[in-house]
Amino acid sequence: VLLILSGIMASTSVLRERQNWQIHLLYVRQDFKECLKLIEEQLAECNGMSEYPIYVKALIKRQRGEIQESLQLFQAATCLNPHNVANLKQVGRSLYLLGKHKAAIDVYEEALRIGIDDWEIWHNKGLCFMYLKQYDKAIECFRKANSIQRHDATFMQLGKVYTLQENYKAAIE
Repeated sequence: VLLILSGIMASTSVLRERQNWQIHLLYVRQDFKECLKLIEEQLAECNGMSEYPIYVKALIKRQRGEIQESLQLFQAATCLNPHNVANLKQVGRSLYLLGKHKAAIDVYEEALRIGIDDWEIWHNKGLCFMYLKQYDKAIECFRKANSIQRHDATFMQLGKVYTLQENYKAAIE
C-alpha cells in the first residue's frame, strides 16, 4: 500500500511539474488568458495547494493593476512556503504599491532574516523609507543596496533623497 501511495504521489508531482513548465512558458509569452486557464485547472486539481501557479497568477494580477488581489495571492504562496524569499519580496512589493510602506518594510526585514543580503530587498526597503520621509534610513538602505550590487536605479533614488534633504552636493556625487 505504501509503495502504491508513493507512486501516486510521484506521478502527481510529475504532472504538477509539467504543468508548471507550461504555466511558465505561457507567462513569458504573455499569453495570460491561456496561462490563467491552466493555472485554474492546476489549482483545482490540487485544491489550491500549489505554490508556483499561485505565484504566477499573482504576477499577472499585479501586472493588470489588481494589486490587492496580487497581494492576497502572494501571501497565499508565502503560507505554502514561508521560507521562499521570492514570495516575501513580492508581498513587500505589493504592499509598497498599495502605499503600505511600514508593512512592506516589515516583510523586507523578514526576507533579510531568512535569506541573504539582496540588492532588490535593500533598494525597495529604501524606497519605503523615502516615502515615509525617513531619509537617513533610506540613504542607509540605498548605500547597502549599492554595496551588494551597483544599479543606476539605486543611484538615482539616492540622489533624489539627497535632493529632498536639500543636500545638493551629495546628490550630484
